[in-house]
Amino acid sequence: MGLKQKIKNKVKGGLRLHNRMILIYIIGGMLPFIAASLYTNAKNQSNMIKLNKNTQESEIEILKRQISESMTVAVDVLNQLYVSSAVNDVTRKTYDSISDFENECNARLGIIDRYLSYYKRDISDIKIFVDNKPISANKYFFYLGDAVKTENWYKPTIERNGDVCWNYGVGRTTRQKHIQVTRAMKDKYGKIIAVLCVQLQNDFIIDTISDRSMHTVLLYNDSEIIYTNYAMDDDTPFLAERLKKKKQHEYAGQITVGVEDYLLVYNKIYPRIKGYEYEDPPHFTITTIERFQDLTSSININSLKSYTAVIVGLFASVILILVFSKMYSNRMELLRKQMHYVAIGEYDKVTPIEGTDEIAELYKEVEKMRDDNRELMQKIVEEQVQKEKIHTKQREVEFKMLASQINPHFLYNTLETIRMKAKINKEPEIEELVKMLAKIMRRNIQVSDKKVTLKSEVQLIEYYLKIQNYRFGDRIHSQVIVDDDVEQDAKVLPLIIQPFVENAFVHGLESSEDGGNLTVHVSRDMGVIVVTIEDDGVGMDYYQLGKLRYAINSGEAAEKGHIGVSNVNQRLKLQYGEQFGVTVDSTLGKGTKITIMMPFVFGE
Repeated sequence: MGLKQKIKNKVKGGLRLHNRMILIYIIGGMLPFIAASLYTNAKNQSNMIKLNKNTQESEIEILKRQISESMTVAVDVLNQLYVSSAVNDVTRKTYDSISDFENECNARLGIIDRYLSYYKRDISDIKIFVDNKPISANKYFFYLGDAVKTENWYKPTIERNGDVCWNYGVGRTTRQKHIQVTRAMKDKYGKIIAVLCVQLQNDFIIDTISDRSMHTVLLYNDSEIIYTNYAMDDDTPFLAERLKKKKQHEYAGQITVGVEDYLLVYNKIYPRIKGYEYEDPPHFTITTIERFQDLTSSININSLKSYTAVIVGLFASVILILVFSKMYSNRMELLRKQMHYVAIGEYDKVTPIEGTDEIAELYKEVEKMRDDNRELMQKIVEEQVQKEKIHTKQREVEFKMLASQINPHFLYNTLETIRMKAKINKEPEIEELVKMLAKIMRRNIQVSDKKVTLKSEVQLIEYYLKIQNYRFGDRIHSQVIVDDDVEQDAKVLPLIIQPFVENAFVHGLESSEDGGNLTVHVSRDMGVIVVTIEDDGVGMDYYQLGKLRYAINSGEAAEKGHIGVSNVNQRLKLQYGEQFGVTVDSTLGKGTKITIMMPFVFGE
């Protein structure tokens, strides 16, 4: 045997689990881990930059989405105010006094307060600039004087000729720059009489940009700074120039300025404005820029830390693998012993294995297998005992029936003589009665475990009911109903229905002074034959019903004289399974209902 084969055999089956785990750790753990660590640290710089780029793209996209949603809200509010009759009336009306003006504002411009309250997350302020000196400045209105007309947003708004215009302005209280949307209002002669202004909420934008570690700036048309978290002019004066040269709506990558490399990530927001035909329409730009040197310095520090952690981790892992491999191999040995006890049937020696690991879970399976084996053996014993009981009871029934068969030929001949005598004497009822009695007796005497057709069972019940009809006359009415979808060629066990029909007469209807009704209904539910024997006789109380149910399910009814009743349930369950059998329902003074369920079977 060659050296290679010896090593292979040693590794496959010659090493204990403890030693094998150590070998696996060295070959499959330590060596690849060291190689991977060297490779990972070599690639760390490019990966960190790529990760940083992706992170900046995602964060900027989130900020852009928030600003865009707020812009949509602002435009909707602006347009609602533009067509508002209250705003138009108050703006165009001439007032005799300031108090009249204030009263009109308070009475009709509550819609502005509601907008500010409802959309406070998106809108910070709503202003109306008017060229109407009698109107004083208040929380809604500002005078449209020369100071306002010199602001950078006024001229583009007028040039839009009544359409929406995006720009930026200064907040009323914060004095910070706010993204805003404006729209000029005209009178019927086309003269500008007011300018509506809706400013976006700055808190989310400022907080987000301020909390970022990367240099971040929000610009208008790539040149005018709205907000920044660093001194842009001192650090990157080339940024506005580079952004104007970039034609993409969004960008993430490297740019080189002189000898410096930068990571530039930006996303431009172009508000959808009807009527803009400009080559470069007004827009807002969210951008981050960072020197590669600043990014890689932190990576180098992290690399040094990771190498240190690798060395410490290797030493710690060697110690831990020795400890844990020993613990694991001991638990495996314990599991092997428990499995051996189960295999040889010494269940009492099986001891629990505590824990939540795979070995403990395997032990639970072993324990379940032990319990299943016990339960299976117990079921087999109980089933055997039950079969023996039923076999014994069937023998008792056969014995009792044989005892009544002293001379069946003599009995048949005697019944035939009586029938012929009745026929000669022209007594058709007696003749029919004797004929049906002979058929019933012949069927009961010839009973065996061989299956019969459902049709023959139904005929047996019909014979029995006709005899009872002669006996009781109009006092008891009975009927047999077989649904059309029931195949009467189906094979069933013999004497399944007759014992319950007999019980219905003996215990339910005979003792009823007013007689009653008995219905035997044979139906089909999918692949199941359902036989219902229902009478409206004396019924049973809850205690009697409980005793009968227990007797039928336990097989004790035969011992108390109910030959065949409990036998039917036991025979059905043994032949077809636990889902089939007999159920009983009864109410005192209202009657009893027996339900027999067995499968449709054709052939033997």
